[in-house]
Amino acid sequence: MSFQLYLLRRILFVIPVCLGITLFAFVIANAVPADPITANLPQSALNNEEIIAAFRARWGLDQPPHIQYLTYLGNLLQGDLGTSIKTRNPVAEDIGKFLPATIELATVGIVFGIVFGVAFGVISAIWRNTLADYLVRILSLLGVSFPVFVLALVGLTVLHAQWRWVPGPGRLGVLLDDPPFVTGLFLIDSLLAGEYETFRDALSRLILPGLVLGLYVSGIIARITRSSLLNVLGLDYMRTARAKGLRERVTIWGHALPNALIPVVTVIGLSYSNLLSGAVLTESIFAWPGIGRYMFRASTSQDFPAIMGGSIVIALIYVGVNFVVDILYYFIDPRIRLA
Repeated sequence: MSFQLYLLRRILFVIPVCLGITLFAFVIANAVPADPITANLPQSALNNEEIIAAFRARWGLDQPPHIQYLTYLGNLLQGDLGTSIKTRNPVAEDIGKFLPATIELATVGIVFGIVFGVAFGVISAIWRNTLADYLVRILSLLGVSFPVFVLALVGLTVLHAQWRWVPGPGRLGVLLDDPPFVTGLFLIDSLLAGEYETFRDALSRLILPGLVLGLYVSGIIARITRSSLLNVLGLDYMRTARAKGLRERVTIWGHALPNALIPVVTVIGLSYSNLLSGAVLTESIFAWPGIGRYMFRASTSQDFPAIMGGSIVIALIYVGVNFVVDILYYFIDPRIRLA
């Protein structure tokens, strides 16, 4: 199968998924048993029918549900996610402020997760049923089982409060200003502006929360890597490679691991999507202004446009990451190219 045909099939599959996401987000947001009027109007205005009617008309709450959905879908196709009831700002503008912080944190976290997870998974598979294998399996189980907020609190208490190895919560120190906005990613924007002190401070503040998220997902990655690699190591062509006299290092890293990557890439993609969707507890503990905190505040105030806009963005993140994973399959798995 040519890459162009494979890419076209993936794109055609994504379109109905995206439409289904918008419908599902609309239904869920409107099914919540809460009244945005009581959540957003002052108590003194709740007895004034004219103010309530104007509020409903302003936010389209006086229209039938199907008209609300079609109007929202039409605006969405033009890149308009609506206007937040709480902040009075366009939802796309609000998300544009919060999402880069989550992208930066999630990327650092998944890099830690891949490094630790793949390395420990390979070690566990190579030295199966040894002390190293047992230690890796125990650590993986602990990483998967421990709540992420416990890891965050322990990390802050030990590494920051007691040992002073890393700075405290926040994206930047109080004495530093945000770099000029280009991408919203402090590491990139500070480098583009030549603000190297800001870059060092932003990088140092990413280490602890990124490590917490990385340890959390590395347990899953390690377990999948171990299982997939053990399955490949037992196949006939691996025994043939050893019988030909290939070095064990070449056999594992050149033949076994590349063929064991498909489930590993899948779980990495899902883990990255989870991190990008906003780790609310982690962002709250580290005072990280990410999409998770934004969605939590929107939910508590029944800000339906913000809830729907954020939900759609998060869902599209999952679709986008899975789309990239599907494209990677084409290059990793020769069976797809030969199908």
